[in-house]
Amino acid sequence: MPKIINKEEKIDYICDEAYKVFIDVGIEEFSLNKFITDINMSKGQFYHYFSTKEQLIYQVMSKKAFELINNIKEKYKYEENYIDKINLIFEIYLNEEKSYRDLRKLYINTLHMYITSKDYEIKEFNNNLYKNIFNSLEELFEDEIQKGNFHPDSKNLAKSLCATADGMFLVSVMIENYDLKTELTNYFLEIEKLSKKK
Repeated sequence: MPKIINKEEKIDYICDEAYKVFIDVGIEEFSLNKFITDINMSKGQFYHYFSTKEQLIYQVMSKKAFELINNIKEKYKYEENYIDKINLIFEIYLNEEKSYRDLRKLYINTLHMYITSKDYEIKEFNNNLYKNIFNSLEELFEDEIQKGNFHPDSKNLAKSLCATADGMFLVSVMIENYDLKTELTNYFLEIEKLSKKK
C-alpha cells in the first residue's frame, strides 16, 4: 500500500532543509538542482510543491517570519512596560542569538527580490507583515496613553517607528561597525521621552 504523504509536512520539510542551505551558502550560491538531488526528490515532485525557486524562498521566509512573530506574541504577553514591549516588536534587529542573526542574513539576501517581486502572494505577505507591526505599535502606544503614561498625540510617533528602525537596519548593513542595537535602543528611549505626558 503506497505511503500517504502529508502535503503540509512535506512543504515544512523542504523549507527547513532549504533554510539550512540558504544560511550555509547564501541565496545567490543556492543551486535548486543540487538541492533537489540532496533531499532525494525528483524535479517533478519538487515542482508539485513549489512552482519556482522564488516561491521556495518566499515560503522559507514567510515560515521563519511567522515563527518569529508567534514567538514574540507569546513573550509579549508577559511584558509590562513600553521599552520591553518595543524591544520585542523589533527583536529581529536586537537579538544576537544565532537564529536571529541567521534570519537577518537571509533578510538581507532576499531584500531586493521582495521589493521588486511581481508575485501577488509575496506582495500580500509583505503587506500583512507590516500591518502586523503597525498594529502592534499602535496598540502599544494606545495602551500607554490609556495608562496615562503618554500624551494622546504620541500615537502619531508610532507610525514613523517602523520606517526608522528599518532605515537603521539598512545603515547597519552598509556601514561597518554601526552599532544597531545601541542606536535603536537610544532611539526608542528618545521616542519614550517625546511621548511622555508633560
